[in-house]
Amino acid sequence: MCGILFSKDSKNRLDSYSFNQALLKQSWRGPDAKGTSKEKFGVHLGHVRLSILDLTSASNQPMKSNCGRYKIIFNGEIYNHLHIRNKFKLNCSTESDTETILEAFSSIGSKIFDELEGMYALVIFNIHNGDWWAARDRFGIKPLFMFDSNGHTIISSETVSIRHLENCNISEQSLIEWQMIRRPIPGATFFNEISEVLPGSIIFNGKLQSVLSIAVPSKEMFDQQLLLEKIHQSITSHELSHVKNVCLLSGGIDSTIITAFSSSKKAYTVGLEENNEILEARSTALELSKNLKEIKLSEKTMINAWKKLIDLRKEPLSVPNEGLIYLVCKSMEPNEKVVLTGEGADEIFFGYDRIYREAYLGDKMTLDKFYEFYSYSKSRLNSERLDNFLNDLMKDKTNIDFLEDFFLQVHLSGLLRRMDMSSMAASKEARVPFVTKNLIDYMYRRPTGIKLNKDDSKIPLREICKNLGMFEPLKRKKVGFSSTIKGTKSRFEEYDFFRRLNMEVLEWL
Repeated sequence: MCGILFSKDSKNRLDSYSFNQALLKQSWRGPDAKGTSKEKFGVHLGHVRLSILDLTSASNQPMKSNCGRYKIIFNGEIYNHLHIRNKFKLNCSTESDTETILEAFSSIGSKIFDELEGMYALVIFNIHNGDWWAARDRFGIKPLFMFDSNGHTIISSETVSIRHLENCNISEQSLIEWQMIRRPIPGATFFNEISEVLPGSIIFNGKLQSVLSIAVPSKEMFDQQLLLEKIHQSITSHELSHVKNVCLLSGGIDSTIITAFSSSKKAYTVGLEENNEILEARSTALELSKNLKEIKLSEKTMINAWKKLIDLRKEPLSVPNEGLIYLVCKSMEPNEKVVLTGEGADEIFFGYDRIYREAYLGDKMTLDKFYEFYSYSKSRLNSERLDNFLNDLMKDKTNIDFLEDFFLQVHLSGLLRRMDMSSMAASKEARVPFVTKNLIDYMYRRPTGIKLNKDDSKIPLREICKNLGMFEPLKRKKVGFSSTIKGTKSRFEEYDFFRRLNMEVLEWL
């Protein structure tokens, strides 16, 4: 888990000092090591490292391939990297998944990206001829942004590094979308000159080469036992680490399953003094024989955390509970660097039951109805770009299919960005075992009744809890790590307060 920065300037205007200062803008993503290299063809490579696999300096980056042709800067974790080493008979000298990707790329080229199971954002550079590739995992678990203008291309884990090197203008359209759906539309950022590299994209010399599939419906009949095995296997694979792993436990269904199947003996929970699920998490941890660390915070502490995160990113946060996630991660022991979380379960198993029931049982889902059930702005704002995006996503789809695609392609990637940033700011690596191709393909486009009925959502996960003898989480109202401030009367009031604070800190008012 790290931060990367790549610059290619055809006019060779960028000096090493300026590039290094830009990289330092995201130094919080990788406090354990920093590396840069200046190459031919006007290229600079930069990397800040949070050491998780192979803690030695041999796995620092930029890393050079054995053949001497390629260098890589990589952010993420590849859980099947040992399998890839065996499959392609790779000769590696470290225990790092970075070297696995690099040597596999040297062997079979960009076809390797479809083989990777995990999360990644990376750049590979051919030091002999100047060719370069950038790639992002198919679900967008790891962030990646791109600037390309006037002969200068920049790829970065954070927009703040790009903005240190180039002047960028705030996108008013993105700010409207942020008010409506808590983020700009996929592909856009808060800045007109910077684009989001879309999940699954493979870029060659600045041009889109191909896109990895996000979800492909399984041809297998649904089997509850097979699903349980897939979830268990995913959690186990996500524990690959040379540091200590812990879990986040809210007391709800998703985190209960993660914590139950994890080999970690320790979990963390967090909440505000007057708004939390700490008692529920404590009860779950007791039943699972896990050691629970409880973090109770004041509203003032959480608001100060918001201000710190906004200042680090120099752009708006998306979700108020980023502050809670950051603070609970900050409370972890220094050697507890990997934290397993339940992101993705609601998107895969239709956990957002209010809007899904309306789509399942109600009339045709129109834009007005969608905004009524989903929007975080009390009034519908004028956003032609967002309307066009949603209309395109709705086209020729049933209500349920549209919502399934929206939550996987838009909502989930926003939550993953939230989890990445708030954990990385605390020098922790968040891992999301539900967000895997194996699981998502298996559940994608299944009949709605498998996941949702008039009384319950996430029915397959409820069955797993029952089989574990964990009945209390099934009775609890969904809360999660709520950041609702005392006195706010609705989600609209809560988000209005949060948005105003973002704008004030950024001085964008």
